[in-house]
Amino acid sequence: MRIYSVLFVCFCLIWKQVTSQCTAANICVTDVTESQCGPGQTLVPNSHIFGCCPRCQASTACSRRRAELEAEGRTDVTLHCTANGDYEPLQCDDGYCWCADPKTGQPSVPPVPQESMKILTCYSSSVMGEQYLRRCESLVHALGVINREQSEHGTNFLGNPVTFCDYDGSYGPYQIQNGIAYCTNKEGEILGAWQAMSSQMGGMNCNCARDTMMYFPEKGMMVTETCQGNGNYQPNQNVGDVFYCVDRDGYPTTDLLSEWPTDNCASFA
Repeated sequence: MRIYSVLFVCFCLIWKQVTSQCTAANICVTDVTESQCGPGQTLVPNSHIFGCCPRCQASTACSRRRAELEAEGRTDVTLHCTANGDYEPLQCDDGYCWCADPKTGQPSVPPVPQESMKILTCYSSSVMGEQYLRRCESLVHALGVINREQSEHGTNFLGNPVTFCDYDGSYGPYQIQNGIAYCTNKEGEILGAWQAMSSQMGGMNCNCARDTMMYFPEKGMMVTETCQGNGNYQPNQNVGDVFYCVDRDGYPTTDLLSEWPTDNCASFA
C-alpha cells in the first residue's frame, strides 16, 4: 500500500509571493486525515513538506530486515512483509517457519521445519493457500537457491534477473520481457505503456504508474501529476503557470514557483 497525498492546485489560483515554506506547503497540499491512513499506519503531524504537513507513516521493521539480509548477499530471503512494512503472522525462511510478532518478527512459538508449517496456529489455508511461497517469489527463490549453491561451490551464477517481487511475495513494480522493463501490478500484468529498455532502467520505480492504475483508484482518487515514460513521477510538474518539483513518490519538494529550477527539479527529486 502506498501512502497518499494529493496535490490540488486550483486552476483559478491567483499567484502570489509566499512568505514562508509552510505557506507554500499549505497552499500545495491537502490535509491528510487519520481515516486516509492504511492499516498499521499512524498520522504524524509536521512530518512532510518542509516539516509543515501531516503524513501517514508506517512501520518498516520487516522491510528493513529483508533489505539487511539481501545486502549481506542472500538472494533467497522469503520473509513476508505486509503493505505497511510489518511482519505477516506466518513467516518462513531458510527452511523453518514460525508465528511472528508483527512488529519484531520474533517467534511467538518454537519454529518448525517448513514442511510442518500447517501445524502452526497462525497458518490458515484460506488466507495463505497450500504453500508458503507465492507465485512471483517461487520463481525468484528457485533462482536464489541455485545462485547460493553455485556460489558455495565456487561457481558464479550468470545472467541478470528478469522477475522482481515485492516484499509480500507478489510481483514487483516492473518485470523484464525481451530486454524491455515494463511497469506491472501485483499479479505481474503490464500497466499501460510505461516501459524502458532494460539497459536504461536505472532508477526505475513505476511509482507514478502504480499510483495511476492501482493505488489511487482504490481510494476513489486520481493522480494529477505527470508520469515519465518509465512510470516514475516526472520531477518537474506544473499546472498552468504554477510550477513545482516532486520527489519519487509524487510529494511536492519546493515552494510554488514562477518557473522550474535550471536543472528541471533533478536536484529536488
